[in-house]
Amino acid sequence: MKKILMLAIVATAVISTTASAERIKFPDKGWHKGFWITAMGGMTQVGHDTNVQTNRSFDGTFIPAVGLSLGYDIADWIGPMMQFQYGFASDTVGDGTVNYPTESAREHEIKIRLAARGTLPYFMHAGWQPNKWKIIPYLKLGGTAHALYVNAPTNGNKIGAWGGGIAVGGGLETLIIDRIWVGIDITEDLMFMQSYYKTIAGVNTKLVNGGFTPMFSLVGMVGYHF
Repeated sequence: MKKILMLAIVATAVISTTASAERIKFPDKGWHKGFWITAMGGMTQVGHDTNVQTNRSFDGTFIPAVGLSLGYDIADWIGPMMQFQYGFASDTVGDGTVNYPTESAREHEIKIRLAARGTLPYFMHAGWQPNKWKIIPYLKLGGTAHALYVNAPTNGNKIGAWGGGIAVGGGLETLIIDRIWVGIDITEDLMFMQSYYKTIAGVNTKLVNGGFTPMFSLVGMVGYHF
């Protein structure tokens, strides 16, 4: 009787374990299709924030950046994506003259990207991929709208810039638990910026030169695939 009872307990444990394993099968079918969202944080390169009247650039080449990415994978391997990225920094501006006094200012920078993101279907089902997590590299191509504004107390130190261009890049996402994933995203924004003019002491004055400028961004991501 004891042996029968022991066998029953063992059988029950095995069945329960198997059922549990079936319930938590990972990743579940179709996990890489549909809507996804990620939070981003890292750094971005900023150009055309030099006041040509003072010949003084704002802060450094790279500034902190945060943002949000949204996308919808039509298939396992491709889909549209949109990124909203905000960069920010503080610095001293001006050259000590009447129209451009030396003072503290803050820079606000925005990039909005719309792109197609794709990977190779191979990475979804490759035999070397572990059961419990997946590594998926991707490439992206699209367009970027960009604007920045340096907010300072004096009119001559307040500058802005805007433009548009092409976004190329890629990244790596790693599924770590259920539909939660982490990754990195790299973008090179090939921007064409407008010149910026303002009336200073009654004269229409150029404050920022326009032209072509590549801008690099590197961010880490934490996201969820619905």
